[in-house]
Amino acid sequence: MKRTESRESLFLLLFEASFSENPDPKKIIALSAENMGHETDEYCEKAFSDIIEHIEEIDNEIKPFLVARTIDRLSKTALAALRIAVYEINYSEDVPSSVAINEAVKLVKKYDVDNAAAQYINGVLGSYVKCREQ
Repeated sequence: MKRTESRESLFLLLFEASFSENPDPKKIIALSAENMGHETDEYCEKAFSDIIEHIEEIDNEIKPFLVARTIDRLSKTALAALRIAVYEINYSEDVPSSVAINEAVKLVKKYDVDNAAAQYINGVLGSYVKCREQ
């Protein structure tokens, strides 16, 4: 599975997990495979478990960069894409920040009904990366 495909699988799992108060990564992966034929790979499963485990930390990284919105007011698709990008920027040494941002924007363009969401996500992540680089 290519990294882009793996990232999209991760995105779908995070979207699904967003409907649970205490998501169990193993159960969500198993149910997604069983009910929707959803395929995952090692990267996807590890990243999913890591994001769920560190979700508060990741969300706290995102919050200061949300302009005129709160994390609770983001669409579930936008939030899933942001979480993946911030995870990759912080924890995946083999993923350049520009790639993480670009992939998040692509996912939002594909799955979010709000056409402006992709631009918003791009701005949030761009500001996040600039702040980290200082």
